[in-house]
Amino acid sequence: MRTKTLVLTALSSLGAFGLMAQTSTNVYSLNAVGYINVTVAPGFNMIADQLYASGGNTISNILSDATGYLDGASIYKWTGTGFVVDNANSVTATSPDNWTGGGLETLNPGEAIWFYSPFTTPTNLTFVGTVPQGTNTVTLSQGFTMASSPVPQSGDLVTVMGLTNENSGDSVYVYNPGSGYTTYNYNVNTGSEGYGGNWLPPGDPIVNVGQGFWYYAGTATVTYTRVFSVNQ
Repeated sequence: MRTKTLVLTALSSLGAFGLMAQTSTNVYSLNAVGYINVTVAPGFNMIADQLYASGGNTISNILSDATGYLDGASIYKWTGTGFVVDNANSVTATSPDNWTGGGLETLNPGEAIWFYSPFTTPTNLTFVGTVPQGTNTVTLSQGFTMASSPVPQSGDLVTVMGLTNENSGDSVYVYNPGSGYTTYNYNVNTGSEGYGGNWLPPGDPIVNVGQGFWYYAGTATVTYTRVFSVNQ
């Protein structure tokens, strides 16, 4: 799964009661919009949309099948106990965006879903929206959570993206089409690589923009917080 991102930055003056406090007499609000291209392989892909779309991040909005170009595709949204499945079908669907379940499932920054591609060659999915900035928090409940970085940034979940309150027994599973899962285990006593010496080989979990992962919290809920600015 390959990704490409473009961030377009717009500055708008807000005067003395603007959203960003500055030491100078001019105050500005920084609004960054852009797109993410996620290249999905045939079959199953764990994907993320790390932008806030105009109109909301429902599947019907961000992955509309109004033209039928996604016919045969399916999404699987984890609920904590099982999956909600929705299918793109321009023949049988009654919703305007041609998802048989209405496309009501969300894919917000910090979330992830399975996307099943019925196509025989790699296909691009394009997400457009506003870049999350400031403090962004993802709650990783005890047990399994399908998650993603809450911001469009690739790299080490720990040293780059701020995952720092793990517990012994936690695991991260990153799925790559064609090769399967890479598993990362956290153990404060025996870990030999990664952040604080606590992630077992291959070291800290690595994820890409537009890519989701499983997080298993073995003993307690983990709160994953990322403070982010487009200037980083």
